[in-house]
Order: sequence, then structure tokens, then C-alpha cells
Amino acid sequence: MSDRKIRTVIIGIGNSASALIQGLSYYGEDDSRPGLWHKRVGDFGVNNIELVGAYDIDSRKLGKDASEAIFLPPNSVRRYVDVRNAGIEVEAGIPESHMNPSLERLISPIKADGGEFNDSLAAKSPDLVINLISSGMDEVSRQYAKAALNVGSSFVNATPTPIATDTEFPRRFAANKAVIAGDDLMSQFGGTAFHKGILNFILNRGISVKKSYQLDVGGGAETLNTLDEDLKAIKRRIKTDSISAELPYPFDTAAGTTDYVDFMGNSRTGYFWIDGEGFLGSPVRFDIYLKTNDGPNAGGILLDLIRAVQTARNRENYGIAEEICAYGFKRTTTPRKLRESYEAFRDKFLT
Repeated sequence: MSDRKIRTVIIGIGNSASALIQGLSYYGEDDSRPGLWHKRVGDFGVNNIELVGAYDIDSRKLGKDASEAIFLPPNSVRRYVDVRNAGIEVEAGIPESHMNPSLERLISPIKADGGEFNDSLAAKSPDLVINLISSGMDEVSRQYAKAALNVGSSFVNATPTPIATDTEFPRRFAANKAVIAGDDLMSQFGGTAFHKGILNFILNRGISVKKSYQLDVGGGAETLNTLDEDLKAIKRRIKTDSISAELPYPFDTAAGTTDYVDFMGNSRTGYFWIDGEGFLGSPVRFDIYLKTNDGPNAGGILLDLIRAVQTARNRENYGIAEEICAYGFKRTTTPRKLRESYEAFRDKFLT
């Protein structure tokens, strides 16, 4: 295992960042603790990940140590562990001029012009920049990707903004001898992964799926933000396309967030309905509830993505990392089945 550190910058110190930073502390002390999906990915363990920068546009978090900022409003991930002082002060990111009104009411956005961000990022010499900002801020996400290019960093885009699936960015990252992965993070055991997995199981047991749908209700800033009608439609289309790829034949399906409940905090409830036919056309129907927490669901897979992206770069596999994208994201250039995606990732990064 390499002893090299992966110099990592996080943009967007929300619930996903909270779980990631808590996970770095928890599993960095002892990676035999339960819950860590993979102790080693490629050349690296959890201890190889080093946080060197944190950025946000919520004025309440600026100037705070990252270990403190992850527990400030509107974050709702609970304190799973006592995080040691990170020694990383949260700095101002690039403001969004056309923020979703629901999100703008939830945070206290900075008014600065973001002009110091690029110099600040360059001074940190990151290996990897992770974009964890709220969905819907497309232009800012592209600016962050360009900033990563300018400093020679790889880039992970957890938002639905088409960056890894764009035609231009992968070419530019490849020319820069860096790696890009995205778009729209797929949680370790969230609704999309579960929906895809159960459909695959049904298919392999010889049942013909006719229809399915997935309805999600949750708390947290990202859920509230997703209720914007335009963004809601985009995310529904991304989820539905990803789920549709799971079966080799067309069927009626729909998936998406339906409502926000503030007191749910970081938790999410997914309701799944699947209608199929078995032997002699006998009906097979499923009604399933899945209850999860968004932050930890993101944190676990982010640990894998950071290490896989750096491994790909070390192996000179520059540009878009297809196996990483299919493994960790919903919006990909070529939608793949869940099991096939995992096996391809395993063969390249887990053996």
C-alpha cells in the first residue's frame, strides 16, 4: 500500500462533507471498525486521504475549522464521532448569482465576488477537488471544474451538472494528465442503488417486470433544494434513466423526490412499488420501504471514489474514468447495470 497522501479539497461543507470528514476521522483511527465498505481501494487506505482545503458559501461556516463547520446549520447529520480538529479553516467559495429561493432562505449566503478562490485553491496544490455543492448551481459547478483544471487537479462532481458527461471537460482533463469522475453521486445504499439491485434480482429469478416506481421523502437542504420544479424534473430523469438500464427490455418506471419534511433531518424514506409476472403470468408485486441517512450513504462511497480517482491517475488513466463513473454516479455517458458496474470497479481497483 502506498504511503503517499491524496491532497483533497472539499467544496460544499454540507451533510455529505460532514459524513465524509467524520468517516476520515473514525476509520483513519481504525479501519477494522464496522461500516467501512472497502479498507483498500487501488493503492490506498483511508489514512492516505488528507484534507487540505474546505470551501463554502454559507457565511456561518466561514473561518470555522472544518471539524466544527460540519455541525453548523443547516447541516443535519448527527455527530457520530468526536472529530479531531482538522486544522483546515473553511474559506469562501464562488457565490451563486441565481440560487434556488428555497436554498437561499435556508443558508446565509456570502456576498463576496469569489475572486480570491482561485489563488487560494492553487496555494493548496490539491490532487483532487470534490464538488459537493447543492444541485442546480450549474454555472458555479463548471467554474469549480475549470479551477481544478487550472491547478492541475483531478475532479469529482457529485452534482447533476453535466461535467464528466460533457464532451469538453473529459478531453481537457486528459490533456492535463488528470482524472474526472461524475455526475450525480449514487449513494452506497440509497434509493437508486436499491431499486436497481432489486430489479436485477427479480430479473435473475425469471420474473418479468412490468412497472415500477420509487418515491422519496426526506429532510435536509438538498431535499428541499430538489423540490424546485426544474431541478426535480432533471433529477427524476437521471434516476429513471439509471434504473431503466437495469433491465434488457423496456418497462414503465419513474423515480424521484416527492416531498420535504424538515423534522426528518438527514433521514430519507424511499417507497418502492414493483409489478411483475411470474410462471403462467401469475402476479408478483412488491411494496417496500427503505429508511436511510443521506450523509453516511454518501460518505462511504466518497471514500472509495477519492482513492480510485487517485489510483487511476497514478496509473496514467487520464480523462474520464468510466469504471469509476458507473460505480459511483447516476448520470453517466453509458448507463450500466449495478452488478456489472461493481464487478468492473472491483476488477480494476479492488484486486
